[in-house]
Amino acid sequence: MKKVISILLALTMLVSITGCTGKKEEVDKKTNGEISSDDTTNQEDETSEDISSKYEGLVNIDEDSNGVLDWQEKEIDLVFAMKFYGTEDDQNTMFLNIKKFMEKYPNIKVTRDAQFKEQIDDFEELEILTARSVEGTLPDIFYSPMSAEVYDRELVLDLTPYVESDKEADMISENAKEFMKSYDGKIIYGLPFQSVGRIPVLNLKLLRENNITIPGYDWTYEDYEKLREEVAKLTPNNPIFPGIIDFSEIGPHYFDSIPNGWKGYNAETGKFDFASSKRFGEWFELVAKEGKEGLHFYDLTEEERTAKCGNFGWPWGDGFEAVGNVWLYALHGDVNTLIKERELEIDIYPMPKAPKGGTTSIQAYYDTLSLSRNLEDDPVKAEAAFQLLKWLSYGEEGLKAKWALIDEYTGLPEDAPLRAEDKLMDFIQGWPVTTNPEVLKYHPLVKGFPEDSQLAIYNFEAFKDEDFQQILSNPVPYPRNIPAVARAYAQLNIWDIKNQIKDQGVRYSDIAEEWDELMNTYLDDYLREYKNK
Repeated sequence: MKKVISILLALTMLVSITGCTGKKEEVDKKTNGEISSDDTTNQEDETSEDISSKYEGLVNIDEDSNGVLDWQEKEIDLVFAMKFYGTEDDQNTMFLNIKKFMEKYPNIKVTRDAQFKEQIDDFEELEILTARSVEGTLPDIFYSPMSAEVYDRELVLDLTPYVESDKEADMISENAKEFMKSYDGKIIYGLPFQSVGRIPVLNLKLLRENNITIPGYDWTYEDYEKLREEVAKLTPNNPIFPGIIDFSEIGPHYFDSIPNGWKGYNAETGKFDFASSKRFGEWFELVAKEGKEGLHFYDLTEEERTAKCGNFGWPWGDGFEAVGNVWLYALHGDVNTLIKERELEIDIYPMPKAPKGGTTSIQAYYDTLSLSRNLEDDPVKAEAAFQLLKWLSYGEEGLKAKWALIDEYTGLPEDAPLRAEDKLMDFIQGWPVTTNPEVLKYHPLVKGFPEDSQLAIYNFEAFKDEDFQQILSNPVPYPRNIPAVARAYAQLNIWDIKNQIKDQGVRYSDIAEEWDELMNTYLDDYLREYKNK
């Protein structure tokens, strides 16, 4: 367990990052304005020979000098722990891809840990992993539920040697690279196998029926608000609402370029910073004002909703909102419901270009896999485990193998236990963190589906936009790699800020510092509690 001073020191050293680190970052136009950092791998300054020498005994081990790396020829058993995509191995899309890995490397046998096959709350899973570590039965590869905590409890193997010596890792997005590092910058604790972002959706049918101009994919925030203003003119006499892109969680970054910015958290200062998020405050005030004017369905009283809208209770799903949002992990279900069942005409859109002073970005969760620290005693097994980790996350070969499963499981009988038509996003698994355009062009949502396929309803042109692809690979991540932030978030209902402005008639500037004080008190309390674990 680390001492509290190391935690607090690490937090104060954070400078403009999306994950916790001691290295300075800068805004780089080449990464779509996202936060980037110094090249922590130093690969520009080191040759492949230098790196191999630096990590001799950890990577590229070939003890018998026969030209075949030991991890590719020795008999190796790995235990894999993952709660996503189903309990049955032959119906679990991630494990089906692991089987592809085993087909290529028949010397490696991977089995799933039965205790982690069922859905488990992240906090509960952390405790189980900790207990298993004490028992000496920690899985070799496991989903990392609370990134800062799995590091602090010394559960994870440092992946730095493997990442630094792998050229494909150069293409991992900058925000993901920062997220992979421990909060004190000492190790790489895991690899994100996907990002799942929240993206805008427009109701084209509603816009066309009301002669409202449909924007292009290169739209700006001003274009977005202009569209909503046109819809708002119809609202008083119709059960039609503008809807919103939900900026409530990522707004401080989008409007004010607050580093990371999730729900007001400033990764540079290590504190909540609503007071500096002035344009975000203006957005909250706008939403509160619109609520008072009756432009938002959920701000109407039950009586007002019934009188205006009859019995419909989901304005976006019922086709009466112009703008909505969809999480990438939920794309399959939402598209089926909205297009197939409700016969709406919708389109995915990139985030509109942020207003001056902000950063165009999307919010996302990175789901991460880590390796057991116990593997440091067996470097050949550790190297094999990392190669599987790479296969499941950023490696071109593994990504193509995963996406090829869609073809294998398309067109099966409707009573088949697993069909791509029924669980498309289980096969796609969000968006990879690689920025390599030669890999991203094979992403199923980029490549698209045949027009005569049931999956053709997922052919959204926005996914073919290369800038959008890069933003999806490099979103602003939920900062669960920073100590205690996730626990502090559990005390925050971000929409309470809007409701306070709407119901009490206050300005955002009147209450922002109060929210900072409240949330930073929670954060400090949890940090003190953190050091005792």
